[in-house]
Amino acid sequence: MTPWIDIVRDPLPGRRGKPRTSGLTMVIDTGLAPGTVRDIVESAGDWIDYWKFGFGTSALYSLDVLRSKMDVLSTSGIVPYPGGTLFEIALHQGHADRLLEKARELGFKCIEISDGTIEMDAPIRRKWIREAKRRGFLVLTEIGKKRAGLTMSVEQYATQLAEDLACGADYAILEGRESGRNVGFYRSDGSILEEEIGRLMERLPSPDRVIWEAPQKSQQEFFLRKLGVNVNLGNIPATEVIALEALRRGLRSDTLRLVLEPDGRSHSPLMAGIQF
Repeated sequence: MTPWIDIVRDPLPGRRGKPRTSGLTMVIDTGLAPGTVRDIVESAGDWIDYWKFGFGTSALYSLDVLRSKMDVLSTSGIVPYPGGTLFEIALHQGHADRLLEKARELGFKCIEISDGTIEMDAPIRRKWIREAKRRGFLVLTEIGKKRAGLTMSVEQYATQLAEDLACGADYAILEGRESGRNVGFYRSDGSILEEEIGRLMERLPSPDRVIWEAPQKSQQEFFLRKLGVNVNLGNIPATEVIALEALRRGLRSDTLRLVLEPDGRSHSPLMAGIQF
């Protein structure tokens, strides 16, 4: 129970609580210590759904450190998983099958399949999505290239997304890296290719099964405006989860303005008149 529960209501209503299948927040962890993870989960765990050990960082922890972090996350209802780059390396080195075995042994229940750096033929991508599902993993796929300047067309994004979900992926992540700059639907300054995103939104088969990587506040605000408080957002820095949750609920000026008239008055007494 929050200290202001009888006084302040969410200006933007409708935020879903756990367990939830939409309105997901995925955190990217690029090297936090176990104690830091515990502190973050204690204060913000209710608003975190997935926790990505970014790129190949999970290969650098001792077994005790990795398990300590995973235990904190799992007991708080947060799904930890190794970043897709680790899978790409294992596939490139001929050990994708062993990576899935080891992931299960370590206690991971979720795997990311991606080709952000390597090249992966469509049949190979489908094979590993299906194989991971067969072994009982939650499967996240990532769509898009990490190298600056390498772009995909809207049609390519839409086709890949539909194929991944049809193969059994639980969610498809749209690449934004940890910077949100010069990659995917973001320009080098972090501004958004709004027309392209609009065209993709029109073609999404299952919007609730898409996670938009949006590490910057301006990007988060854009998706909240376009898709509502329960849009799935990823690559959120762990220390900014509460700030994002405030943005989702209208507890921050940037989104509080969505329910106010130009003169600062609310659209309605309940401040619930916003339509996305």
